[in-house]
Amino acid sequence: MNNDQHEASLINLTEKVTLKFDRLSQCYNEPNLDFVKSTCGLLLDDHYRKTIPGMKVTANARYHVSCQIPVPFGSVDKKSVVTFEAGPRHPGMSSYRIDFNPSKLSSSGSIDFLSVLQTSIDADTTEFFKLGKVTRCDLALDFPGYHLVDVIVRSSRAQKHGLYSDRYGDPETVYCGTPRSRRVVAYEKPIEASSASCLRLESRLKPGIPGHQLINLKNAFAGIDLIPEDFSVAGGLPIHHQFIADSIRLGGLKRALRPLGTAQRKQLKAAYSAASPLIPNLDVFWAQWPHALESCGLTKGLGILKSVGTTSLAA
Repeated sequence: MNNDQHEASLINLTEKVTLKFDRLSQCYNEPNLDFVKSTCGLLLDDHYRKTIPGMKVTANARYHVSCQIPVPFGSVDKKSVVTFEAGPRHPGMSSYRIDFNPSKLSSSGSIDFLSVLQTSIDADTTEFFKLGKVTRCDLALDFPGYHLVDVIVRSSRAQKHGLYSDRYGDPETVYCGTPRSRRVVAYEKPIEASSASCLRLESRLKPGIPGHQLINLKNAFAGIDLIPEDFSVAGGLPIHHQFIADSIRLGGLKRALRPLGTAQRKQLKAAYSAASPLIPNLDVFWAQWPHALESCGLTKGLGILKSVGTTSLAA
C-alpha cells in the first residue's frame, strides 16, 4: 500500500469509527438515612407488587437492595438493563449506586429509568447525575476491518502490560495499565448480527469526579500505539516478524532488542520508528466525546449548559 492509499484508508476509517460511552457507574450520597431506608422499602414494594415490568431484586455484599431494571418497559425489542442499588451495608459507602451502558440506553429507556429514580429517591434526578461521583467510565472505539492479531498494541504511559492468547497462541486480549486508574484493553469485538468481529479499543477509567465534570475528561486513549504486526519486515532482519511482534507484545521494544547484536538492534529500532500507524492519531476520535454524551441523552442531567455542537461547558 503506497502513501496515498494509506492516507485514503485512514480518512475512510475516521468516517466509520464512532466513540461509544460504554459504561457509567455513579454513586450518590444521601445524608438522611431515613430517606435511604424509605428508598429500599419502595423498591422492595415495587418488586413484590411487580409494578416495574421485569425488575429483579436481590441483595449483595455491598447493598441491601440491588435492582436489575430492563428498560424501556413497553418495548418488545432488545432492552437495556440498568442496575440501581440502595442501602449500603458498610460505613463510608455511598447511599445509592447506578451502573448501565449509556450507548445502549434509548431515549424511551432513559425516560423510564428516570421515572423509577425520581419516585424512589428524595434527591432531584438532575442533582443525582450532576453531583454523583463517577466511579467507573468506559469508552470504546470499534475499528471495522482491523483485527488484534494484525497489530501490536502498546502504551508509552502505562507501566503494566498484559497479554492473553488463545490455545493457538494468537492474541485475544491486550491490557495496558492497571485496574486502579486507567486501563486500555484491546480485544476482538463480535459484530452484532454477524459471525465477523473487529478490533475494539476500550478505555476503562475510574475518574472519581462528579458527573458534571465528565465533559472535561482528557483523551482516554492518549499514548496508545497501534503499529502493524509485520513492521519489522521492512528492517530486513533475518528473524521472522511474528517472533519480534510477540516479543514486543510481551515485554515491549526493549525486551525485543535485548538479545540482538548491535547491527540488528539498529535495524529493529529504525524499522519501529519508521512504522506507519495502522490507525491515525486517536485525538481525532476523542473529539467525538461531547457528541457521545449528547447522543446518550446525558447532557442535561450532567449539567452541561451549552450545546455540544458549539462549546461544551459544565455547570
